[in-house]
Amino acid sequence: MSGRDELRPPLTVRLTSRQWLVIDCVVAGLAAGILWFNVGRHGFRYHAPPPGPAVLAVLATAPVAVRRIWPVPVFAVVLVASSVVIAFGRASAVLDVTLCMAVYTVTVRCRRPAAVGILVLTEVSLGTGVLVYGVGKLILVDRVHSLLAAGAIWFVADSVRERRRYLAGQAEQAAQRQQAEAERNRQAVREERVRIARELHDVVAHSLGVVTVQAGVGRRIGAASPAEALRALSAVEVTGRSALEELRRILGLLRDDETPQPSLAPAPGIADLGELAEGVRAAGTPVSLTVTGDVAALPPAAALTVYRIIQEALTNVVKHAGGAAAVRVVAGPDGVRLVVRNDGRPGTVVASPGPVGRHGIVGMRERAAVFGGTLDAGPVPGGGFQVTAFLPVHGEPVAPPLAAGPPAGRVA
Repeated sequence: MSGRDELRPPLTVRLTSRQWLVIDCVVAGLAAGILWFNVGRHGFRYHAPPPGPAVLAVLATAPVAVRRIWPVPVFAVVLVASSVVIAFGRASAVLDVTLCMAVYTVTVRCRRPAAVGILVLTEVSLGTGVLVYGVGKLILVDRVHSLLAAGAIWFVADSVRERRRYLAGQAEQAAQRQQAEAERNRQAVREERVRIARELHDVVAHSLGVVTVQAGVGRRIGAASPAEALRALSAVEVTGRSALEELRRILGLLRDDETPQPSLAPAPGIADLGELAEGVRAAGTPVSLTVTGDVAALPPAAALTVYRIIQEALTNVVKHAGGAAAVRVVAGPDGVRLVVRNDGRPGTVVASPGPVGRHGIVGMRERAAVFGGTLDAGPVPGGGFQVTAFLPVHGEPVAPPLAAGPPAGRVA
């Protein structure tokens, strides 16, 4: 037997509704014909039955032709006609066939409480017919076969209905699981896109901000101070190369499985803040950096988050504020705290960042929220702007909480 034949559904499933209707019509016609002539049979001679038995024979058999269309009316008519036929003592095996067909159809299509009522109604109706026929008779065994057949087919139909319900429930659960899995996959894709977009924003926004400032400096002082212009161009080159490496690392996440080997370059962390500060200083913005505590004990993900938050905050300083910036990082027993504050250019009032800066602040808050942390950003009295963040990751107890004033300690 081939694999294709093994997967083929059973015949009862392959038949169409029209084909089932034709089968029911054939069965009903044959049963009506057999019952019609058997009602009035005498020996081997067949003759037309009396009008009463003839009508009962038709009512007990012909309706099953449309049992799939009107199951309840067909069941009612066949049951009443069969009970009357039994009461007249003319029951036969053919009558049991059509009765069982009607009982099966209505039982399969109704709910369990209604099905139990159908069983009780069927047995009571047929039992009444048997009792009516058996008044004054001692032998009734040959008249109870219809009750037994109807009860047996009811249990078969009840089992079929419950199995269909079970299979339908399994199919529904499988569909729900598939839908939930698809939703989890879509959510994972959305989260990955947000993460990559955040990384790209941090790298591109910071690097382009520094490059733009340096290029502007080189353009303005190129004629008067060629040496300074060359230093500015050198800073542009260094920043551009660094941004290119970062972009290559991030874009490597988007490559498919055909990539021979992913990039093994480590992600930036707190140890790279000095280089970040130097790049900002090269862009013309003074930066002081203070790192206190055992930051080496921080998880790599937390160190990367601290780096990205400070990078975005310094980018906003370069693009929107100017003036000097102060960065302080403290790793304590309850987590790591960081403050990035700039005082703005002397004699100016620094406003909050524009729409682009607001997107950066949203990204910083999302990064802090990943660790269950908090981030506040806003203007400070007297001018300037401050970003304060706290990430509840465990480190060594080395320093008190941050003060609200200017940072103090080791300056890089």
